[in-house]
Amino acid sequence: MNKIYKLVTILSLFILSNNCIYSQWNMSVNLNGGQVNHLLNTGQYIFAAASANGIYRSDDNGATWIQKNSGLENFLLVQTMSAWNNYVYAGTSGGGFFYSTNFGDLWIQSNQGLGQLNIKALMSDSTGVYAGLIFAGIYRSTNSGLNWSRFALGEGDLLYSFSFRSVNFYIGLEGGIYRSTNSGVNWAGFISGLTNLSVRSVIQSDDKAYCGTSGGGVYYSDFGGSQWHPMNSGLPDPEVRNLYLFGTNLFAAIEGKGVYFYNQTAESWTGINQGLTDTNISAMAVKDNYIYAGSSAGKIWKRPLSEIITGINQNVSVVNEFRLYQNYPNPFNPVTGISFYIPERNFVTLKIIDITGSEVSEIHSGVLPEGKHIKFWNGENHSSGIYYYTLQSGSFSQTRKLVLIK
Repeated sequence: MNKIYKLVTILSLFILSNNCIYSQWNMSVNLNGGQVNHLLNTGQYIFAAASANGIYRSDDNGATWIQKNSGLENFLLVQTMSAWNNYVYAGTSGGGFFYSTNFGDLWIQSNQGLGQLNIKALMSDSTGVYAGLIFAGIYRSTNSGLNWSRFALGEGDLLYSFSFRSVNFYIGLEGGIYRSTNSGVNWAGFISGLTNLSVRSVIQSDDKAYCGTSGGGVYYSDFGGSQWHPMNSGLPDPEVRNLYLFGTNLFAAIEGKGVYFYNQTAESWTGINQGLTDTNISAMAVKDNYIYAGSSAGKIWKRPLSEIITGINQNVSVVNEFRLYQNYPNPFNPVTGISFYIPERNFVTLKIIDITGSEVSEIHSGVLPEGKHIKFWNGENHSSGIYYYTLQSGSFSQTRKLVLIK
């Protein structure tokens, strides 16, 4: 009997210790290369841009990291990255813009038409590549960076961040925000409601824009809205370094305080810093159900995303209804996340359907507990096009559209 009791005790301790390991942040790597300025998920790989040692790439979800600096040797202070189709882009301090057609194995410099070589932010989509220059506004290239022309703002504005989604553009500056609601044709200052005009980060969801400020915390504005609204309940400090949005899930990196997650049901921020001993976080990204956080000390941390989202939402009162959220990113290549909420423990199926109505993938089929969940679909083996995802549970059924672009 004593032997059985001891065995059960040992197994219980083993399970508890493993739960502790996987219910907290774990360091993926110490790059020893200055601040991690950017983390980028391209679907197949995750990239890290560092202040001193250039670019690193992981092919195995953060288990190992390899430097990818061929062509970058003289410009290793990489501040930002972006990707579209088979192109990966890098913005540097002093070297301007670089692109790679082989996922970082070789970088090619391309600055024709750029007004400055200090690139703070990059974004890209089917309309082109956009580069935010620290003191020279935003430039756009419609041929993958071979030629550039001015897109927005002029000389002299200290730029930290910009965001676009559909026809909505936001630019975060030292001095406020500029907004365009017609794809950049017209711009206007948009600062009503802000109590701090040092805007370090701007991002957008399907129906809202968010900005993080240096001293005023986090704000949101509805699309088409006339002002910003504070959303700082639960934040330990108003110094926001970075915001990151994955689907409907909003994360904030707070100066010296680590990472906070916004619980939309409770309308409050919650710290998710268990195991995170390096709390000056400068970059965040999500890949394959893990959230990654890069720090000012050059370390990259990793934690299961589903544990954070479901764990927090199960600790508060929730709306008693099913919800199926828009996938993110969308369009995507090749991995996207699908979030949904179920009000009680139930059998759930989540399927991908093509435009003919044929099922192409069953993402989940089984019982899930009450709460918010996220599942991922990898479209690597499927052709580009429009697909639909359907959530079914009991009498509930809802379908949404997603777009795979390769």
